[in-house]
Amino acid sequence: MTAEKSKLVYLDHGATSFPKAPGVAKAVGHFLDEIAGNPGRGGHRLTISASRAIEESREAVATLLGSDPERTLLGPGATFWLNTILESTLKPGDRVVLSALEHNAVMRPLRLLESRLRLNLHIVEGQPDTGVPTVREIADAVRSAPTAMVVLTQASNVSGAVLPVEEIARTVAPVSVVVDGAQGAGSLAFDFQGSGISAYACSGHKGLLGPPGTGVLLLAPGFSVQPLIRGGTGSNSESEEMPSFLPDSLEAGTPNGAGIAGLGAACKWLEERGVEAIHLLQNELVQRLADNLRTIKGVDLHGFRDDAHKTGILSFTVRDRDVGELATLLDRECNIALRAGLHCSPAAHRRLGTFPAGTLRAGLGPFNTAHDVDVLVNAIREICRMTE
Repeated sequence: MTAEKSKLVYLDHGATSFPKAPGVAKAVGHFLDEIAGNPGRGGHRLTISASRAIEESREAVATLLGSDPERTLLGPGATFWLNTILESTLKPGDRVVLSALEHNAVMRPLRLLESRLRLNLHIVEGQPDTGVPTVREIADAVRSAPTAMVVLTQASNVSGAVLPVEEIARTVAPVSVVVDGAQGAGSLAFDFQGSGISAYACSGHKGLLGPPGTGVLLLAPGFSVQPLIRGGTGSNSESEEMPSFLPDSLEAGTPNGAGIAGLGAACKWLEERGVEAIHLLQNELVQRLADNLRTIKGVDLHGFRDDAHKTGILSFTVRDRDVGELATLLDRECNIALRAGLHCSPAAHRRLGTFPAGTLRAGLGPFNTAHDVDVLVNAIREICRMTE
């Protein structure tokens, strides 16, 4: 191949962000080198400094996502928080409405609870070309039978399509709406307190541009969640029961202080840069990618619509070519990193007609450029030319 090969073109932001936001590595290093105390466990200067660093990060996350700091929980990831919500709130026989685009972070715990608690899972298939459910489709599903909860992804990690989660939450109230924001946080402007959503879980390492092993849970007033794990909190140590107040009631064990410090730095950078500006950039780049891939014979786009609300993710395939082999070729020969396969979302691929082979997924982030898009397009064009 003669496709351009120079520096790494990283197009896998749907999996994790790279590079991280400016200041993240410094904040992590500072915590490890200068603080490294166990927050709330003692009164010496390092524990106090560690507690201060975590609370400053909590404030930064809450400011960026429009939440109450006291109801902003920090933990190991979106998957942990989604499991916490589903395990602690659903009861035997409950009916749950969800979309056909859900990630395994939602589907796997729900399938387990379906067998354990005999849940009734009602999956809304959504629009024919994207799988995105309309507000009316979800509302009709909720009203057709008593419903305990609606669970929705904010944006598909396969196609980048954005679901109208806020309008749905306001329409189906008082039914609780739980949102998997792993692909939305940091890429879509969002105000949790004004959203009507009951609980919102997101990763810290994707659109929020923070370290891996970090995640956020936002809880609306009145929505109660029981801890998935129990243990030390540094508070109420005289009691063998978990504290009843947030955030301690849900944050057992020593926190990932270094990771949380890095997440706080990332959220401060995002607040300064502006999430809306990042969203506009990602939309411009993903549209450029779609427009150019459409000019290549043999390339198919999946779940993408020009006029739809979307993030910086685009899935595509090359006819008669294995997506895994293509991803390896792009990596080794063109220095392009993207993801191939089912992206931990088999339900979404079934809905989009790309199961079981999966797709190539390009995930564009705030540091990508039009040049990065063109490098990928040129590589795919050459691959298709070579196989004609």
